[in-house]
Amino acid sequence: MRMYDENYSLDDGDDEFAGYTVVDENSIYKKFAAEEEEQETIATPIPQNEQTVLLNEPHTGGLKDGVPLEMKFTEDNCILSFNGKQIGVFRPAYIKKLKIEREGQKISAFYKAVEPPMVRIVFGEGTVIPEWENRDR
Repeated sequence: MRMYDENYSLDDGDDEFAGYTVVDENSIYKKFAAEEEEQETIATPIPQNEQTVLLNEPHTGGLKDGVPLEMKFTEDNCILSFNGKQIGVFRPAYIKKLKIEREGQKISAFYKAVEPPMVRIVFGEGTVIPEWENRDR
């Protein structure tokens, strides 16, 4: 049987491909059509009662990820320690924001072993956040 196109003519009886067979398993069309699309990675949102904060002046050698930290609030600072050893503080601007927005709430801190060192804060349990004494600053 002869097929015609505008520019080419095709003949099924051509001997050019005589002796060859088509193996469907080796077809590139089957391979690419069968592959599944990559699933998009969806980030898990941080719960509303949690925050992750950079640790200022870190001294975290030997701490493991997830270790609960003790918190001691001063007038414009919060000292974070583990077993009585100071491992760092929060920046004064964050302390001011924390005291103004969440005074009276309870807060817990857990060390995050990442670079740079961070602290995961959970609201609702732990130490009470004092009020901001210097509201005029």
